[in-house]
This record gives sequence, C-alpha cells and structure tokens, in this order.
Amino acid sequence: MALLDNLLTLHRVDSQVRALSSRVGQAKIYLEAQEKLLTLLEKQKVELATQSRQLQASVHGLELEQTTASERVEKLRNELNTSTNDKQYKAILNEMKVLETRKDEIVKRAVDEMQRVEETAKRVEVHTATIAERLKIREVAKGKLAECMSDVGERLAELENERTRAADLIPERDRMLFDRVADLTEGQTMAEVTIVDLRHREFACGECNIEVPFETYARLSSNSDSVIQCKSCARILFLASFNRPEEKAKAAKLEKADSDRVKADLKAEVKAGLKDDAKAERALRADKAKFEKTRKL
Repeated sequence: MALLDNLLTLHRVDSQVRALSSRVGQAKIYLEAQEKLLTLLEKQKVELATQSRQLQASVHGLELEQTTASERVEKLRNELNTSTNDKQYKAILNEMKVLETRKDEIVKRAVDEMQRVEETAKRVEVHTATIAERLKIREVAKGKLAECMSDVGERLAELENERTRAADLIPERDRMLFDRVADLTEGQTMAEVTIVDLRHREFACGECNIEVPFETYARLSSNSDSVIQCKSCARILFLASFNRPEEKAKAAKLEKADSDRVKADLKAEVKAGLKDDAKAERALRADKAKFEKTRKL
C-alpha cells in the first residue's frame, strides 16, 4: 500500500482510539475532580477542627485569667478593709478598679471567643455533611469509570493493537509527523483535498477550506507517497480514491469491462432469440403442411 493509504488507515484507527479514550478520560477526569474536592474538604475540616481547639484553649485561658483576677479583687477587698492609712487605701482601690476593668474586657473577649467556637463547630458539621455527600458522589464516579472501562476496555485494547500494527507500516519520520499533527488537531490529522473547479484549477483543504495550490494537487495525483501538509491548518492532505488518476483509470477499465460484458450478454440473448424464432417458424411450416395434407384427404 502507498504511504498515504497507510496514513489514512492509521488515521481511521487513531480516531476511534481517541474517541474511546476520550470517553474513558472524561470519566477519569470526573473521578479525579471528586477526589481533589474531597481532599480539599478534608483539609478544610482538619483546619477548622484545629481552629476550634485553639479557640477552646483561648476561652479556657481567659476563664483562668478571669478567675485569677476575681481572686485578686477579693483579696484586695479584704486588704481594703484592713488598710491603716489613706495612701494605702487609695492604692488598693485603684488596683481594684484596674482589675475590674480588666475582668470586663476578659469577659467580653471570652464571649466573643465562645461565639467563634460555636460558629466553627457549625462549619465543621457542614463540612462533615458535605464530605459525606461527596463520598457518595465519588462512589458514583468510580462506578461510572468501571462501567466505561467494562464497555470499551476490550475494544480499546483491540484498537490500540491495531493502531500499533498500522503505525509499524509507516516510516518513523512520517509517523512522528502524524503524531504531532494528531496532538495539535485533537485527532483530526488528515484532510481531503476538495476539488472546487478542476477546469480552473481551484482546490481547497477539506477541513479549513483554505485554497490548496495546483502543484499540491498535481503531486498528490502523481505520487501517493507524498506527505504534504496544509499551509493553514497543518493537516496532512490526501486525495479521495475516486479522485486519484490511477483509481479513475481502474474504475474506467472496470466500467468498460462491465459494458463489454453487458453487450456480450445482449448479443447472446439476441442470437438465442433468433434461433428460437427460426425454430418456431419451422414448426409452423410443418403444422401447415400437415393441415394441407389432411384437407386433401
């Protein structure tokens, strides 16, 4: 087979492989997306749990600080009752005021921290519920991937083996070019040259509709081993079999053979018909002769 014919065979198989691989790939991408989302949710849940523990520790520290301040205030109150001079009384009273103010601030901070603890706990609950739902979705995604692999796995393996055999028939340089174009065009590697107007030598790429020079058409017509790319879309150009000169000549030869056979059959039928007519005429003459003989008697 010519190089372009081998490339077309590889293209057909490669397109089927890419179509089936795309179906499996989409199922894998969907599953991977669910896995990534689950990982992110788990990470956020761990961060929220850590934040909750830190807030609880902060609230506990504030409670201890509040208890310490209350005990100090109570001690100062006792000292205030036993103070002996005005200076000592004022000093104790000022310290008590500072501690009371500090206690109020501690209580306010503790309340705020407790509210944050409650909010964080709610967020942890929401994440836990979301993770449970996402686990179900991940199982569905796994089932879809397994179903897809079951449906197309065997056929995909067969096509990949067939593609390998088809690729082995192509020289390495042309095979590497094919692979590059296939990756660039997502498997739409080959493009048929469309004959717009043969008389005026107008041709176009069947994929991007950009004009193809007559020289390219002439080379493809005369040499099926010519690997020529479209200057616009980079696809490998080819002529449809019915547009190739050798195929046209072969088709014309077959058409002539069919025509000759039909003519021969018609001639044989006519000849057979003439023989049948002559035979019928002789039978008619014999019948007439018998009739005349009988009448004379």
